Amino acid sequence: MLKRRDLFPHHGRACAFTLIELLVVIAILAILGSLLLPALSPGKGAALATDCRNNLRTMGLAQQMYLGDFHAYPPTTGAGIMGYGEKYGWLMMNDWKLKLIPFIGVNDDRFTDRQDTMRVLRCAQKVSNEDGKRGEGQYAMNASGTAPFQSSYDLGIGGSGEGWVRRPTRESTVRTPADLIAVGDIIPGPTMGPMFITSGRFDPCSTDPTLWPGTSHGGGANMLFADGHVESARQTIWLSVAKRHRWNNDGQPHPETWGRD
Repeated sequence: MLKRRDLFPHHGRACAFTLIELLVVIAILAILGSLLLPALSPGKGAALATDCRNNLRTMGLAQQMYLGDFHAYPPTTGAGIMGYGEKYGWLMMNDWKLKLIPFIGVNDDRFTDRQDTMRVLRCAQKVSNEDGKRGEGQYAMNASGTAPFQSSYDLGIGGSGEGWVRRPTRESTVRTPADLIAVGDIIPGPTMGPMFITSGRFDPCSTDPTLWPGTSHGGGANMLFADGHVESARQTIWLSVAKRHRWNNDGQPHPETWGRD
């Protein structure tokens, strides 16, 4: 006759995994994790790109309100101040950004402790170097179109004039706002010095890549246009000869401005 202990051989003692079984389970979980992480990374990048586009749309609304008050775009001399916040890292606060701040909802320039300002005025995509102090991506203005910065041309939206005296670009100067780049992602300089100098303006015809549209979003950049809409494209497209008319407020490519020493 079968006894109870024969039918239930483990009855009366606790069941447990052996060390080998635990190691096998851990190995399986590690393999699954390594397979899932690459799939999650593009999703995170897409979310950051969406945050960037939303920031640019907010800046576009601020720009439209500025236009409503002044009937011109905020001029830039290329000046700015650098600040650092624990959460958002370094931010170059250019003079044109300072002019838009009241229309974003902040009425002073103490930006390092203003998280809403720090969030809106920069791309959410992390761009860090070895010391971890460069912070996140910067936004630049299409200050001078395809012409060199502070030249006699008034082709962008940053104004014209000599040196530190800048005459604003009037709203009526822009021929087709929906086809004129206004603000967008830029590649910050490799060190703090170049970042300070170049982060506030574009030069799509420069030989210096720190003045070009960025590559943080899968090799491309988000751009705000003068009418307030946002487009995304690869850096090579923004820099292409076929798109150079989109940098100039009269809608013309102006090849005479492309040469650089």
